[in-house]
Amino acid sequence: MLAASAAIAPLSASAAITVVLSGIQYDPPGPDVRTNAQLNNEFFTVRNLSSRPINLSGYRVLDAANHKFVFPRGYVLPGRTTAIVRTGKNRNRAQTLYWNQGNYIWNNTGDTARFQTPAGKTFDTCTYKAVTGRARVGC
Repeated sequence: MLAASAAIAPLSASAAITVVLSGIQYDPPGPDVRTNAQLNNEFFTVRNLSSRPINLSGYRVLDAANHKFVFPRGYVLPGRTTAIVRTGKNRNRAQTLYWNQGNYIWNNTGDTARFQTPAGKTFDTCTYKAVTGRARVGC
């Protein structure tokens, strides 16, 4: 849910490992035409491994070129749930967020995602290299 919740504190640095990068769809099917629909076929996912909800307000994911996605204020990821962050534009929903970009973020040749606390401390990474016939990587 996107509504703020006073009962759920932000994720502490020691608890950060309970939320991880779980995948990147870096090369969507079809031509790279930069339509919003095609941009939304590029995405990354994060997974809450714990059974409790986690407030990700201010947490961020960056690529190797430092394109930065920041989880919105009040964003809570329920326990044992995966959220998808799509590159293009749309209205955020409970487990689907939008980066609101007009260009692709993830390089088809390889890239690195860094999951960081609001203070900029990296606690999870996902690196991939291009493999013929592959368009998505699990982290």
